[in-house]
Amino acid sequence: MFAITSEAKNYDLERNKYVKAIKYYKNKNYKKYQIIKNELKSYPLHANLEYKDLHNKKNINDEKVIEFIEKYKKSYISEKAYINLIYRLSSKGKFDKLISNYKDIDSTDLQCLFIRAKIKQNFLKDIDKEIIPIWLSAKSQPKSCDYSFRWFYKNKKLTDELVWQRIQMALDANNYYLSRYLVRFLSNKNKIWANQLLKVHRNPKKNIISKIYIKDNRYRDTILGHGIARIAKKDYLLAKKYLLKIKSLYEISDDFYNKKLLEIFIIALQKNQKNIFSDKDILLLGYKSTDFTLASANYAIYNSLWNKLIDSINSLPKSISNSEKWIYWKGKSLYKLEKNKEYKVVLEKLSKNRSYYGFLSSHILEKPLNITDIPYEADKNYLQELSSKFEIKRIYELYMLGKKREARKELQYLFKYSDIKDLNSLNVLFKNWGWSEGAILGYGNTKYFDDVKVRFPVLYENYFDKYSDSNIEKSLLLGIARKESIFIQYAKSSAGALGIMQILPRTAYWVLKKAKMKMVSKNYLYNKNMNIFIGSYYFKYLFSKKKSYVESIASYNAGLNIVSKWRKQNNAPEDAWIEFIPYNETRKYVKLVIEYSLVYDSILNNKNTIRVSQLININ
Repeated sequence: MFAITSEAKNYDLERNKYVKAIKYYKNKNYKKYQIIKNELKSYPLHANLEYKDLHNKKNINDEKVIEFIEKYKKSYISEKAYINLIYRLSSKGKFDKLISNYKDIDSTDLQCLFIRAKIKQNFLKDIDKEIIPIWLSAKSQPKSCDYSFRWFYKNKKLTDELVWQRIQMALDANNYYLSRYLVRFLSNKNKIWANQLLKVHRNPKKNIISKIYIKDNRYRDTILGHGIARIAKKDYLLAKKYLLKIKSLYEISDDFYNKKLLEIFIIALQKNQKNIFSDKDILLLGYKSTDFTLASANYAIYNSLWNKLIDSINSLPKSISNSEKWIYWKGKSLYKLEKNKEYKVVLEKLSKNRSYYGFLSSHILEKPLNITDIPYEADKNYLQELSSKFEIKRIYELYMLGKKREARKELQYLFKYSDIKDLNSLNVLFKNWGWSEGAILGYGNTKYFDDVKVRFPVLYENYFDKYSDSNIEKSLLLGIARKESIFIQYAKSSAGALGIMQILPRTAYWVLKKAKMKMVSKNYLYNKNMNIFIGSYYFKYLFSKKKSYVESIASYNAGLNIVSKWRKQNNAPEDAWIEFIPYNETRKYVKLVIEYSLVYDSILNNKNTIRVSQLININ
């Protein structure tokens, strides 16, 4: 431990007083609360007590809140006060004050309140430029934006082109109901075309052939193109037939035809449809985009077309082909083609990386995995200087009080606005405190990934030992916990997954029923023992069904049934199948859990005892 230990001793008394002050406040014993509060003026969390005082009134003094925000601008609590200030000023109609105090904190909600205030005060210069980027969203925007959108529409600034553009964005994101809602903002003459687009989206084969398309319209080609793309996702040959039929029935340009034909092939390749490269039309394509080349390369991966894969990778821009993924697949292609010298040259450098593709490359080269731990060296004097900073003291005190969620918020705020020159030294400080999640988040922010043992702590090991049947299982479960929650006990996802292993309540109740155990409350799912038990039990169940660690990991993230459906669509070796996983989140998840599990194996055993081939089939 460095300087922070003396700092901690200095604040032991104040910390206890702070806890008492909060207790008095909750019990509405404001007299005793004020006495203790006045004794804590030099305590780093005194600002929290000030915040409570400022906001514990019917008539909040906005000027004092503004002073508070400026006084504590290096702390997240100032942003918390700022957010409440903007909401309050908006609700009370204090628009001038809102405008003069507004700052962008990357919140669409607050930005819309700011625009509303400007409209109310008739500050309309360049207002269109502020509204349009918010309007053009594939998802619904916050309710606070409704006023600006209505004003934009009533003042005839919301053109059909802007509405149409958003309808297309929503459909591309498969947000059909938003698209249907947006139709009302179109002029009557164009509502016909928008409704036709929606019909084509829902049933392209039924609605893509119609007399309505005989006469050209600025939206016609968009509708036809959308329908062709929808058909191509299921059957590219049928999409080609419809494209030819459209060409014979309507006056479409050669440019439209050629672009749609290219798009059909790209979609077919992405969906891994059969015998695409034997299609004579693919040879007639003129311009072939980077998207086409990427789709061709991925298709070649799925189907073990090694020569085609090398040709496609060589045709990619260097900015893409030099990524780990494409270096690995080029090397594997050469390996499969028995070009021994060439594949070794390609994979040698990649095998030195501590990463998913680095580990796969090491396996092919029959080399040990490179998992070197290089702790960050921090200057002791600088650590002492960091420890004395107000914002760091606040994080430490929150951590010591067990307020880890608040500590993380302060840390994230610090990442955005800090003037600290060496944030990696801060991560060393967190390590010295014993705050693993702070160090993990910190190194994630600075991109210093070589402090391996700090980034991959072995936490709650007694529970992982208790619920693991083997070393490989323990490493995998630790890898899952590290990816799911970075071991945050009270983590909660937007989907409602809870705790260290990110358990959904319905999964928990299914596990407890299957294990013939008593049901527990939702809050008890945060219990470390219970949470790790349920996550471990569920993962072992998935493995008993799938007999594949790769598919079990994917199922833990996306669900058993959907992974079974994906696997039926593609029987490629597992390293190729992973690239085919439709959900970007699940694809990344599987790669990272495999990587993390191999790192944990090395940490637990001081060497790698698990072979890459035990986790993933890459034949």
